[in-house]
Amino acid sequence: MHSRSLTLDQSRSVLKFCRSAGATLFTVNFVFAKGDESERLMREFYERFSPFASGEKDLENICGDGFSPQFCWVLDDRSMEAILNETDGDLFAYDVLHLPEDWLFYAGDTILLQIVTHEQEATLRVSEVQDAEFKKLGIPHAPGCPRWSRLPEQPTRLRRQR
Repeated sequence: MHSRSLTLDQSRSVLKFCRSAGATLFTVNFVFAKGDESERLMREFYERFSPFASGEKDLENICGDGFSPQFCWVLDDRSMEAILNETDGDLFAYDVLHLPEDWLFYAGDTILLQIVTHEQEATLRVSEVQDAEFKKLGIPHAPGCPRWSRLPEQPTRLRRQR
């Protein structure tokens, strides 16, 4: 695991901010090899989050190439605590095979916050008013797109080709 990036209070504040900015759903992306131990660990993670399951919804893709059906979970007080428990209070916690590589939080069907744990970077799409509110959290950040993100500033309203 990488060294701690966010404290428990900072992580909780980020999740609460997401909720206040309209986030009601989240998804994750795992690194795994089919049939390998990594797949079992991913499935165990999904099982722990099953109480928050919201099924498949048409959501923005992480690469900015439109929207497609994705399995998601409800973001509420209970699931936020489960996320904090899984990450030991650090949303940027990265432990390949044991934790998601990406956390995505959705306001409506578009990505509000993308956390890329293995790169220790995040993209937060907010209005100027929301940015002013986020600044009050005291979490260091800068405008602009992280170098690893392929997420456009605005969602691409195309349906992904299957």
